[in-house]
Amino acid sequence: MKDNGNPEDLEPQQGSGDAVFSVPLAHSGAPARLVTLFGSLTQSRQVVVRYVFDLGDPDYRIIERRIDGPLASITPLMPAATWYERELHDQYGVNLTGHPDLRPLLFHENWSEEIHPMLKTPSEIPWVERDYPFLKVQGQGVCEVAVGPVHAGIIEPGHFRFSVMGDLVLHLELRHFYTHKGTEKLFEGSTADSGVIIAESVSGDNCFAHAVAYCQAVENAGAVSAPLRAAAIRLIGLELERLIAHIGDVGFLANDVGFVVAHALASSIKESLLRASARCFGTRYWRGVACPGGVRIDLDAKQGAMLSEAVARAAREFATLAHVILETPSVQSRFETAGVLYENFAEDLAVVGPVARASGVDLDVRRDHPYGRYRDLQLEVPTIHYGDVLARARIRIQEAAVSARLICETLGALPPGPTRLAVPFDGQRQGHSAVESPRGELFYWVEIEDGRLRRCHVKSPSFQNWPAMPLAVAGNIIADFPLINKSFNLSYSGCDR
Repeated sequence: MKDNGNPEDLEPQQGSGDAVFSVPLAHSGAPARLVTLFGSLTQSRQVVVRYVFDLGDPDYRIIERRIDGPLASITPLMPAATWYERELHDQYGVNLTGHPDLRPLLFHENWSEEIHPMLKTPSEIPWVERDYPFLKVQGQGVCEVAVGPVHAGIIEPGHFRFSVMGDLVLHLELRHFYTHKGTEKLFEGSTADSGVIIAESVSGDNCFAHAVAYCQAVENAGAVSAPLRAAAIRLIGLELERLIAHIGDVGFLANDVGFVVAHALASSIKESLLRASARCFGTRYWRGVACPGGVRIDLDAKQGAMLSEAVARAAREFATLAHVILETPSVQSRFETAGVLYENFAEDLAVVGPVARASGVDLDVRRDHPYGRYRDLQLEVPTIHYGDVLARARIRIQEAAVSARLICETLGALPPGPTRLAVPFDGQRQGHSAVESPRGELFYWVEIEDGRLRRCHVKSPSFQNWPAMPLAVAGNIIADFPLINKSFNLSYSGCDR
């Protein structure tokens, strides 16, 4: 994806001292979809805010604004901006006027409000005592149920504050970022080559999608494209990661309604693919495979045939298992109508990935903003409009079949040639890229100066989708929350990053 080179400046609104703008329109005439917004610093340490929109073109529209005063919030116009603007306030101290909720997002109650790490690296963090004001739902019979941040098992930390009347959930509020690692700060000063290691660490089960998105952004900055063979191997890895994720997700959904045998079988199928990956590439989760300019590991004809056979077998077994799961009456009764996310809510919050497609939002980066080998494909993108747990399960099952077909077809027609080329890092360069990860649109933006990163922004699909999950929980019984939450299958680490 080519950086547009001349990002548009925002038009100040007449009669206002704040920097505001009119949301651009997509080709359909509707407001463009917000992909992400983030801050960075110029050489003179002035804050720049970049807005990334999807207008329906093959590339994204990037609009930037240098901030020298208050900035008017776009959240009242675009609810999808709410967390991004809260993050901007936390990280850069930007004064956002008109934002309905500027409570701290990333930094918890022990952090001082005066510390903004992306402006200046703090030498020490003084411990302070503050309260986080959760929304209070009042009324006779209303109770609060607090879940987390410490959970049973090995689940990552996240806090869920339920307001319930009996078993009915009236409201759910999230409090995340217990695993905030300052990843975007960690990128600063890293070499463009070594940054891929940090990208792979953002979300462990989607590490290859992060690696490819980062590498493509660096390649975009260097005005080069990975060789055809490398692009094909990347497609195989991306689709294998998606196939493994979807099989695991459907198995866990079965487990959440007590169908433990189905969960065990799904886990076995998933494990067979991880082992096949290890045999062919020396890694179960494709860490260390992607690099700027291509891939580090090639495969021969024998390995390709072995992987193709493993994928085809897994796809057949999963299709049979999925049919059994979906046709089991007790599963249907729990999945159907549970956790409905309506299409208008999904659009307002710019939800992405399988969750969006299960709510009728026809969106897929591989087709809409094609990259690498996907530019040569006619991609099937299934959508369902019901928006419930059953729809999210069906979307994953259908997408798994598409992924298996893409892997086998690509393995059967791997182009010859090199798997890596050199990427120029001299001077000052900027680039961006997006890939369709198993959870949805994953966007990277990089700024490189003489081979080192000055800025790397990561838009995670989980960061995008978490605010929508409480809307799907409200109106359900609290006992269905684990099932609904699992049907979204969002990453705490990927969100908190």
